[in-house]
Amino acid sequence: MREGEHPLKSVLKPLSHKVHRIILPFWIPNVEEPYFKGQPEVLRYCLDSLTRSIDREQSAITLINNHSCAEATAVAESFVQAGLIDKYVLCAENRGKLDPLLAEARAAQEDYLTLADADFLFLPGWEQAVARVFQRFPRAGMVSPFPAAHLTYFYNSHLVWAARQTGKVLSDEDVDLFEQGLGHSPESGLYSRPGIKRGLSWRQQQYVLQRDGHTVVLGAVHALATFRREVVQQFNQDKVPWVFKNGYEHEYLDVAAEKTGYLRVSTPDLWAYHLGNTVPQAALDWHARALAPSGPLEWPLPQKSFRAAVLRRLLPLNRLLLRAGRKWRWL
Repeated sequence: MREGEHPLKSVLKPLSHKVHRIILPFWIPNVEEPYFKGQPEVLRYCLDSLTRSIDREQSAITLINNHSCAEATAVAESFVQAGLIDKYVLCAENRGKLDPLLAEARAAQEDYLTLADADFLFLPGWEQAVARVFQRFPRAGMVSPFPAAHLTYFYNSHLVWAARQTGKVLSDEDVDLFEQGLGHSPESGLYSRPGIKRGLSWRQQQYVLQRDGHTVVLGAVHALATFRREVVQQFNQDKVPWVFKNGYEHEYLDVAAEKTGYLRVSTPDLWAYHLGNTVPQAALDWHARALAPSGPLEWPLPQKSFRAAVLRRLLPLNRLLLRAGRKWRWL
């Protein structure tokens, strides 16, 4: 039986809340297979660059260990023991990427959530760049610091009502680093595909929005993106039926911003490098050259958007307009 009174019952302690949370799942089953051999080191660089680049007063990290091997677990727990990880989730079996990620995202209370793969090298200032987009472009619901102009039309039908412009805002150096990180050559990567005008590639021309002298690129990628809480609340609530299925993020993550009436956009500069399963010296050199003070972090106060509410109701029409515009080449 209980004796005495719980000591905390007489103590009223306030609970603090951060503005931004980064949720990062990883699965590294072994280091024997060639594909996974270097991934504990990739995880170390990812966590080191992430923990060094965020404002710890306003941001927190949830790290999900998806039943990984001892070598990868040791890397993760070294950051936990250093007090750099706010929440550490240890799965007893491989639950895949999407199931544990959604569980944490749905339960999070922060106003902004970043979902990231555990194989990115983060550049100091990425968090500030994303926050500035949300400040300057109220129509942004999903923002990636890993520019994805080639996904301009992907679950982004509300762009038919946006005052979009065409231009080249992504530098060739950033595009080359983007392609290199994905294992593509500059001549045959995603940015080499036919773009807006069919005769030009995505490298040569992008769709952008401009507001008060600031620019943002249309298109975002779910591998590294920050979402408004309002968008997170529209994540698919269905149970995830598979440990992994190619493209299964689309119906759970990618569609959410569009369903909420917002746009999927990217920063006009590359703020992260995709390491994959190796740590190339070129990426480390780029990261070292770009080290600079990040500046103040100012997330905008969350507020409901009347325009987004209207566009949400127009979603079926906007999807039809997008398909028609692409077919008849006025988009």
